[in-house]
Amino acid sequence: MNAFRNMKYCILAQILFLTRLVGYAQQVMLADSITKNPVSYATVYDANGTVTGRSDMGGFIILQKGCEYHISHIGYESKSLVYNEDSIILLSPSSHQLSEVTVTAKRKKYYHCKVYFRSIEHVDSCLKYYMDGIREFYIDTKSKKVHCGNVVTNYFMSKRQDIAQKKRSMMISDRYMALPFLDKYTLYEETMRDKKRNIKAGGVYADTVSIGSCEIFPEKNEMLLSIDALWPKSTLVINLFGYTQVLSKHNKTELYRHDDNHAPSVFNLKSSNSYRHLTLTHKKENLVRDIDVEDVFYVVEYEYTDKKEASSSELLQKVYNKYSGMFPIVERIREQLIREE
Repeated sequence: MNAFRNMKYCILAQILFLTRLVGYAQQVMLADSITKNPVSYATVYDANGTVTGRSDMGGFIILQKGCEYHISHIGYESKSLVYNEDSIILLSPSSHQLSEVTVTAKRKKYYHCKVYFRSIEHVDSCLKYYMDGIREFYIDTKSKKVHCGNVVTNYFMSKRQDIAQKKRSMMISDRYMALPFLDKYTLYEETMRDKKRNIKAGGVYADTVSIGSCEIFPEKNEMLLSIDALWPKSTLVINLFGYTQVLSKHNKTELYRHDDNHAPSVFNLKSSNSYRHLTLTHKKENLVRDIDVEDVFYVVEYEYTDKKEASSSELLQKVYNKYSGMFPIVERIREQLIREE
């Protein structure tokens, strides 16, 4: 009997030890390896490729000691690590460079660009939807009117039954992914046009409230802007057909080519990232779904031209094959995509 009791205490002690070893949570700051400035709104995935959170405006996020993480941000190189007790994790600015174009003295009629995009949606921490591809745009250089060209996409939906959508005639879709689109104004221009917002001293403020960050990298001629797109509300609630959708997080980040003489326009946009967290419930059904959606795109090719001729699907497929491997994806997500193909 005593031997059994001693064995039970020994097992309990080991469990407590392992819990302390693996489960210890700590606030960590993600920072630029060169400037040491905080990195806002970096996406952090666990070993299974599930979004565990986003760094806040101060670069802070909670990590568990002994757990494996993958950190992703459009302005920085992706980083995988097993967290120990570091209070700061440094991220290296992205080394991806596009070939620059020479703009002649005579302004061309259109700005023509191709973007590589990726949209990932987790439902209840499980990968349910994935889409990536190439989409092209023609933008009138005078009016900034956006014309969409052709698109090549790859689409995936998980076959897992535990996250399968219920068959109801009035069931709204839980697919929140979308093709990328270029707006007339950049996030920077929209922020400066808003009379309640301003950018100063590396921060974005709205009615004196800090809602984001703005960092310039002079050695790379780049500007990185991140904001809380939900401000001034903490949540956005939509009711439809008995379903309640609550948007509780929406962060936007854009990276621009930058010079000191002009505010970055759509013609300077290099990449964009949007992250949303939603909760979907139904008043009559036992349905509660947590949904995380991340959309990102990179401008991979651009030129100024006087002709608007949509690229062929064959050409866009070649562009996709060229660039799809250039922007890393969380390995566990890649493994699941391959496994369920």
